[in-house]
Amino acid sequence: MSGGSARLHIITERDVGLFSLIQQVVANIPWALAENRVPVVLFGDGTCYWTPNGYRGRHTVWEYYFEPVDPSYPAGSIPEPVKMLISADRPSPHEVGYDAGEHAFVSSHFGDHPLLRGSTLLIPYEWEDPSDSLRREAKMVLGRFVRPRPYILRKAKDFFAKHMAGHYLIGVHARGTDATSPQEVRAFRQGSLVLSRYSAEIERLLEIQPTAKIFVASDEQSSLDHLAAAYPHQVISYDSLRHQHGKAAGRGPTGWIMPAYIAANRDVAAKNGEEAVIEYLLLSQCDYLVHNGSSLARTVLLNAPELAHTNTHRRPRAVAESPDPGEPGDRRRVGGS
Repeated sequence: MSGGSARLHIITERDVGLFSLIQQVVANIPWALAENRVPVVLFGDGTCYWTPNGYRGRHTVWEYYFEPVDPSYPAGSIPEPVKMLISADRPSPHEVGYDAGEHAFVSSHFGDHPLLRGSTLLIPYEWEDPSDSLRREAKMVLGRFVRPRPYILRKAKDFFAKHMAGHYLIGVHARGTDATSPQEVRAFRQGSLVLSRYSAEIERLLEIQPTAKIFVASDEQSSLDHLAAAYPHQVISYDSLRHQHGKAAGRGPTGWIMPAYIAANRDVAAKNGEEAVIEYLLLSQCDYLVHNGSSLARTVLLNAPELAHTNTHRRPRAVAESPDPGEPGDRRRVGGS
């Protein structure tokens, strides 16, 4: 994909969570390659994870945590006139994108536009979880192009070796904060965090694997505390920034609902992004995943296509159009052994 005359496919940010941004990149890469364009990620100040101070020696959000999608084309390789054009004319998330000169195409689309049918990976974000075939296809993209930086890999490896190696591992991801706040009006988010459902599934798994360790990742300290109290000798967690008090929901740079503890401070958000990527890597190494609807959990499913899981967030009967054996709330490959 290298070469001086390469045509770039520049993926720009949206005002969403970090793992929605990661899924945006995963969805866009097959489209870029099919069009013989080099995918380049330029995530700037339109997401709350960006900080003017930079992070870990990098100055765009993707490169805070990941290597450039193509090592020959980091964000810094984008010509300045193209960057100026993007700054003046940010691509609409509702349109597929636009040509930025002869050698660049720019898009902030997630890939579900009707014109892109068959070109992108369609990653579900409401009720459904990714299918087995999508998980396998996305894993090929993740393995080749979404490469965490060495400092993140080292931290994840060290934590796993110290706290998780040698155990049957129940991974838990409990998404809360803005997703469960009164400000969140979308039906697929409402009532999505019910800890009693987590406990019921954990109990089922512990009947099969009574000595399992339970790795809990959550943006809510109260959720972690609840599970740690219920399973005091089995719960482990990575030392991460979490919501502890005050308003759960805030607003991102363009007004989109985001966790308040992230939205209030860009430097905090950048650090929290690092911690979230480490938790994602650790959850990907678990033997079973218990989760609700979240982009982080679904990205774990893409990264670990054989990982058995249960989605605790059930579609209300009034919302469901017809019974679906793969509907969230059903167990998928539930063998605990």
